[in-house]
Amino acid sequence: MVLEACVILIDNSSYSRNGDFAPNRFLSQIDSISFIAGSKIQQNRVNTVGILSMSGRRPDLVLAPTNDVGQVLIATNKIQIEGKIDLISSIEIAQLSLKHRSNKEHAQRIVMFVASPLEEKKEDLEKIGSQLRKASISIDVINFGETERNEEKLSALIDNANSGDNCHLLSVPTSTGIILADQIQGSGIFSSSSGGMGGGYESGFGGGGYAGGMVDPNVDPELAMVLQMSLEEERQRQSRLQQENNNNNNEKEGNEEKQEEKKMDLEETEESSQNSNKNENNETKEEPDMFSQLEGLTEEEQMELIMKMSLEEMGNEELEQLGIPNEEEETEKEKDPEVQNALQDEDLVDSILLSLPGVDPENEEITETINNIKKESNDEEKDKEKKNEND
Repeated sequence: MVLEACVILIDNSSYSRNGDFAPNRFLSQIDSISFIAGSKIQQNRVNTVGILSMSGRRPDLVLAPTNDVGQVLIATNKIQIEGKIDLISSIEIAQLSLKHRSNKEHAQRIVMFVASPLEEKKEDLEKIGSQLRKASISIDVINFGETERNEEKLSALIDNANSGDNCHLLSVPTSTGIILADQIQGSGIFSSSSGGMGGGYESGFGGGGYAGGMVDPNVDPELAMVLQMSLEEERQRQSRLQQENNNNNNEKEGNEEKQEEKKMDLEETEESSQNSNKNENNETKEEPDMFSQLEGLTEEEQMELIMKMSLEEMGNEELEQLGIPNEEEETEKEKDPEVQNALQDEDLVDSILLSLPGVDPENEEITETINNIKKESNDEEKDKEKKNEND
């Protein structure tokens, strides 16, 4: 019986979620790995099996080759579905792991599952196949899920790695009711690992062995029970993960709806604020302040404008009390003489100046301006009196 160190490469890419193989491509691989690992270690207790995941951020050697079936089952339960496979790097890591095997007398073998489309070039696969042949490493490939797309590339890999029919390619077509582990059990992959007949290419339809890819409980009841418990735990774990993913998706959708509502409320608030600012700006433009009207005027003109505005703001009763005619009477008389008469009344001028915001009646410039206006008014009156005397 051949002593063998084996590394099993599992395709845990996003494509392995596909349910064309019951229950899905990933769990079909888990079932098959349990069957292959149990069979190899059952044949010889010194045989070793390691586990490597090919997808994710990078290929990961989850478990170095060991003869403990329990460790193999635990390792498969740790693998998560993510990303896409890196086939070349995965084979190189597996090759390095076999190079450092504990017993150098063990033959070296890689068993690789491929359940997703390959992006590698055919020439690269031929090159890595030649490297495996030079390193005396056998390789078995289980091609399923994307059989037709990967057939040519994987055939090139097997052709270049094959030496004495020690490599096998098993292509399993997608069909209702096919169990992947049963196909492996009836193929040359299982026969070669059992010390039986040789390799080459295998059809996906085979038979024989214990149903479901499990070890016959009559031969090794303990191993069969451990495998069955492991498979059941894996199914429960996958079901739990699926439920968590559904809950997370629902929660994420709810959060997105809340964020959308907040965004709409914020947009409405900003729009109303902008409209309010526009209205304020329009009102400001329509009602220019007093200081903007005073720009460009002389001191006398500024004072006259201030007096006019103050008189306009006063009511009719206040104007009558001060002895100043209202707007109706003002149409019959000239405005300028009235302003001049009002300026002669010091009490009236002081009361008007005090009523203006920000105006200091004691300011020298304001006082000087009022005095100049009074002086001009007195000069005009004297001129009028002289004219009347001359007449």
